[in-house]
Amino acid sequence: METTRAKVIEKAVGFEELISQLLSMLLDIDKNSSKSFGNQSSTLSFNAKINLLIDLKFITTEVGKDFVLFAEIRNKFAHALNVDTFVKCFEIIHDSRNRFLKKMSDEISKIDQNDESVYASCFEILCFELGIWLRETLKMISDKKSQDLNKIGAIEMIRSFVQYDSSKREKEYKHFIETIQPVIAKIIPDEKFLEEYKRLLKDAEEK
Repeated sequence: METTRAKVIEKAVGFEELISQLLSMLLDIDKNSSKSFGNQSSTLSFNAKINLLIDLKFITTEVGKDFVLFAEIRNKFAHALNVDTFVKCFEIIHDSRNRFLKKMSDEISKIDQNDESVYASCFEILCFELGIWLRETLKMISDKKSQDLNKIGAIEMIRSFVQYDSSKREKEYKHFIETIQPVIAKIIPDEKFLEEYKRLLKDAEEK
């Protein structure tokens, strides 16, 4: 049977991996070779990564507080030998107890404050909310980076074609259109891209 400590540490390992991926994408760093986010001894601590996310102002105040709360729980189970239940954990970090228990209800009785099953349910809710936020945010950034690459690729293809030998351009036009259409199809246009796209097409027509 999985212990409470094992459950907390396992969740923390999973979250740390996702947070490392997120920070690497935000800072445009290769995670696998990174000294800060890879698997080397110099890797930033779990708390340092969360603080970095907060310092970058990438997360809302509420999500930031939830990550700090999770980090407090994780640290107590990871470093305090006598902490093997959530009840014992919150006897130490009692200032965070109300925020944690509100995950389940705004009003928690004195009896429930000593009920391990209530704490376990709150922990599951906290992990679910943080997990959803991390996965959705990673997907959003990944999609944006993919979009940015497609936009850059399309613009550079058009620019190269405009600068191509004019005597050969007409002959190559059909092939160029067939090549660029799949790239354009993947792009969700924004104002900046459309302006550059129209300017390059105008240059092509003038030449």
